[in-house]
Amino acid sequence: MIQVRLQSFTVYESALMRTTSTLIHTEESLILVDPNWLPEEVAMIRRDIELTRDGKKLYVIYTHHHYDHLIGAYAFPDATVIASRAFVETNSDEQLQEIQSFYEQNYIDRPIQKPNVDLIIAEDGTLELGATPITFYLTPGHDSTHLSLVVEPLKLLICGDYGSNIEPPFIEHDAEAYVNSLQTLQTAVYEHEIRWLVPGHGDVCDDRSKMIERLSAAEEYILALPEERVWSPLWPRHAFFDRVHERNRKHVEQKMQEREARRQDY
Repeated sequence: MIQVRLQSFTVYESALMRTTSTLIHTEESLILVDPNWLPEEVAMIRRDIELTRDGKKLYVIYTHHHYDHLIGAYAFPDATVIASRAFVETNSDEQLQEIQSFYEQNYIDRPIQKPNVDLIIAEDGTLELGATPITFYLTPGHDSTHLSLVVEPLKLLICGDYGSNIEPPFIEHDAEAYVNSLQTLQTAVYEHEIRWLVPGHGDVCDDRSKMIERLSAAEEYILALPEERVWSPLWPRHAFFDRVHERNRKHVEQKMQEREARRQDY
């Protein structure tokens, strides 16, 4: 479905996990971020692109390589692809197998592929797509391949799997890096005077104080691990998130034990 449709950008919301895709319209190009999930949802995005393309160049940006964010890659073979260097260098076989399992369980027949990356983001900085400056931030923590981006003319921050109002942090790479990335995004909100924040899952936010509230809630939650469970009232309480929390807690506890073991070796 369409969560937000403005003249300059559209945010699509999948029926699955409230995952978002964002299509940005500029004078010279169309920029799509994280096409997903279901075939009819991806087809809607493709249709909207063709209805408004008028010869414009198409870019597709992947915030990270998790299967729910790159599952629609098959539908955009004509795009110039942008992702982080870690995205290129990281083995994504497990993520592609997740897509395969999802398709098999739901009798879906669509191609499965990790897209070839044309423009590699190796460090924080600004890249002009046509005449549109996009500032990229490497934001590992949730995943090692993760990046976030600011569409400068729109003051639009697309932060992948950060800034959600419906789910707690999923720490699948490194908790310390996760906190650093959250702090980077909080700074970006102020430095770029962000008007719109688009999370990978959940609701678009157009209130700067609430953007900071979301990012700060995630930071406070992580800093309290593994001893405490500082749970934001924004996040639902149910069995799935209980399992996510337990996995987060064990991840942080294991990292603490590993650091302590290294200190003792010295």
